[in-house]
Amino acid sequence: MAVIVLALCLTSSTTVLAEGTIEEHWLKRTILVEERTAIWCPSCAEIDPELLLVAKSHGARTAIVGLHVDDEFENEASIARIQYQMQQDDTNYGTPTFFVDGMKTAEGYDAWSDVQKRILSQESIRESPGEIAMSLVDEEIIVPTPEFGQLTIMVLEHGKIVPSGADNPGDDTRDRVLIGMKTVNSSGNISTYGELELPDEYSVILVHEPEEGGEPFGVVEISNRDWETSEDHNLFHIMWICVFLGALLVFTPSRKHRIKEEE
Repeated sequence: MAVIVLALCLTSSTTVLAEGTIEEHWLKRTILVEERTAIWCPSCAEIDPELLLVAKSHGARTAIVGLHVDDEFENEASIARIQYQMQQDDTNYGTPTFFVDGMKTAEGYDAWSDVQKRILSQESIRESPGEIAMSLVDEEIIVPTPEFGQLTIMVLEHGKIVPSGADNPGDDTRDRVLIGMKTVNSSGNISTYGELELPDEYSVILVHEPEEGGEPFGVVEISNRDWETSEDHNLFHIMWICVFLGALLVFTPSRKHRIKEEE
């Protein structure tokens, strides 16, 4: 019995640890959620911590990106991404405004219910993506040249510190801030915007999408969030608890045996 318990525990833990060594990350049916946001925006400051919980609870189902405009976090990547969106919709929206799979979905603090509805709708109709993968080798992001459309790599920073002196009604950090972007089209043309060097806490999102803007064909996100590290530690704790319980089963004397001796 102890051997079985130990084998089950080790099998579960080993599987997860092995997955952590995979270098290739294939496109999925993940839904892309992009928020136009700003440090100085009070509604955005209230939404940002909630989006952190949403991202954690949704897992691989959604990839959430913060596109900062007119603030200290605005950069070449966020500007280029908004220009990409404006190929389909050139309206100058306020903050916060959410785009789900390339379409403007909702605006304002109470927008999330509409965003959630579109996420569920897109999940029901999204087709399986093509077999395209990105690799992360020594923190270098490698992608192939697509047969059609473009591949867009977005680098996000988690817990990005708000500069001192900024008009900031919210927390001292902002999450999921787009800091760098790279696109590769079917002709092999490459464009780079912002900072592609990975920060301490990051997510990398790969999007296969039309060059002229619109709904993605497939999305995948990889991340090194702190909570993932904590989950890995929990797996080790569970494994050692299983080992301890297995040892107890082996070395604890049988109660029936004692009763027979007393008789």
